[in-house]
Amino acid sequence: MVEVLTVVVTLIAVTLIAMAIYQTICSRADARKFPPPGRIVTIAGNGGQENRLHVLEMGAGRPAVVLESGISTTSLNWSLLQPMLASFTTTCSYDRAGLGWSDSDGGPRTIERIAEGLHSLVRAINLPTPYILVAHSFGGYISRFYASRYPEEIAGVVLVDPLTPEEWSLPTKAQRKTLRMASRYARLGGVLATVGIARICFGFLQRAPKESSGRVVSRFGAGVTHIARRIAGELGKLPPQVQRLVQMQWSCPKPFWSMSKYVRALPSCAAEVANCEIPENIPVTVISGNHQPPDRLSEHDAIAKHSSNGNHIIAEKSGHWIQFDEPELILNAVRHIGMLHEMVAVENPQPRPLQGQSNVRQHQSGSHGS
Repeated sequence: MVEVLTVVVTLIAVTLIAMAIYQTICSRADARKFPPPGRIVTIAGNGGQENRLHVLEMGAGRPAVVLESGISTTSLNWSLLQPMLASFTTTCSYDRAGLGWSDSDGGPRTIERIAEGLHSLVRAINLPTPYILVAHSFGGYISRFYASRYPEEIAGVVLVDPLTPEEWSLPTKAQRKTLRMASRYARLGGVLATVGIARICFGFLQRAPKESSGRVVSRFGAGVTHIARRIAGELGKLPPQVQRLVQMQWSCPKPFWSMSKYVRALPSCAAEVANCEIPENIPVTVISGNHQPPDRLSEHDAIAKHSSNGNHIIAEKSGHWIQFDEPELILNAVRHIGMLHEMVAVENPQPRPLQGQSNVRQHQSGSHGS
């Protein structure tokens, strides 16, 4: 019996080692086949250590636009929108530490640390000021902190279905459970990616008939099935070459480890920006997905109303990923802020609204479901 057990354990160990070697070989092949679309910039990190971040610059014009992604997404998040913006101005998207083509920094996930990393990056590439911040989801936390710390560098802020501090600063029991499960799944994904199983699964899901892959995913439970279908639906809106890059990145363990860190830090990040307000003289446009509940829409509206040039727009045809479904709303918001910047530059400020009149546009959605 002991001999049989020894043989089984040995076979499992040899198999895992072989799969890990397979993963290493494939990862190196991917690095050669899919080099960073932008450039790698070395910045000074906390404690004097250096960190290498990937940044993609496109276009020319002012004010420039800095694109900040969601909680575990990368510059690929802006693959549809960035070329559109680059047709009339300078744009910059990047990968935060531990995501995409950027190195992991090993530090805690705090909004201050992330914002300071972005500021170091912006200075390193000599981006002209002032610039417009466009932030999606979790990126809204970063932009709020950034604009409050460096207001003189900001021409305006566009928040795309942003998270609000109220949403996560004091999580409910159900929310804490969700975060624990998400972090656990992310760590499991990291382990599976280390030995090549994530890569094999992605390959199977890509090649297998939709019905077969759906049956396999459903065995992991209704929650995983729902998440997988949502992710697949959003990824399907991206060009095939971008989908391949996303698959390549998530075939490696790095983004899973980073995602686990971000998820665990979400309540502390929300608390960190609870008292951060974007200065009222900075133009702000908040674009909400049509799936948001009334209390979230009210919070988005309050962010816009805090600005003397605030706009709140409901994306009637979009859920959370407005940059995929209605990118023209973000384009128009950027153009509007650019116009305001030009008016200030020629000392021709926008007329103030009449007393008692709000300059916050509200487009109420007929549906709050996604």
